Amino acid sequence: MNKRNTIYTFVLPMLVVVSAVISGCTLETSGNGKLDGYWHLMEVDTISSGGKCDMSQRRVFWGIQAKIINISDRDNTSCDFSFRFEETNSMLRLYAPFVHDRSVGDTAVDDATLLAPFGLDSLEQGFKIEMLKSGTMRLATEKLKLHFKKM
Repeated sequence: MNKRNTIYTFVLPMLVVVSAVISGCTLETSGNGKLDGYWHLMEVDTISSGGKCDMSQRRVFWGIQAKIINISDRDNTSCDFSFRFEETNSMLRLYAPFVHDRSVGDTAVDDATLLAPFGLDSLEQGFKIEMLKSGTMRLATEKLKLHFKKM
């Protein structure tokens, strides 16, 4: 077998296979950067009174991926909500909340008081992202500051 036949017989088909495999593989990312992940709500500060509520022993979590935020209280299994969200210019806007319940189907939330234990006072809530590092996040409204630790 000469050198030319070796190239046509082995190398060229191998290059075709390798290029097909490489072009078929894509990394899927949500584009949310450091915002993505599972966040534990550690503390809620009330701006007007200066009060602080330690949440570190409670199991309230925000799971952020793609364009959905799941907010849940693992100590109260009936509290599991999902929101759509947008992040722009250090702002985070949550909207279109629904009760996350796979057994009966997800239903839209129409009562904002259900969301109050999570630091939300309306069905569409805006937050300023005051800090977002790899392991900590602080979100603020006019009334509250929410402190998170990434799990």
